[in-house]
Amino acid sequence: MKIVSAIVIAVVLSLTRLSLAAVPAVGAAPKGDPVAVATKIIKYNFPDCKRVSGATRSSDGSIWAKCDGVSYLVFTLFNAKEGKVIEVAMNCSAAKRLLNVAC
Repeated sequence: MKIVSAIVIAVVLSLTRLSLAAVPAVGAAPKGDPVAVATKIIKYNFPDCKRVSGATRSSDGSIWAKCDGVSYLVFTLFNAKEGKVIEVAMNCSAAKRLLNVAC
């Protein structure tokens, strides 16, 4: 989850300039079949996605998947302020281009 944590911290700090204490906690993708979980979260975050394939759960619980040939990382964030978990899909090419983090 170190890659996911680095991505989230960099994005949150660069967008909002928050202190490290305010960074949301990063977690594994929800339990369940990796393809089904990735499909639900990717399609919610990226509605143009037609077909998710090749979803694999990593040892840290995150899921790596492809949709229409685009790679995504699927994970969760816990927003302590609101007391809820947010399901996230991040486009890997954007993470590499913007944050120099390879998925």
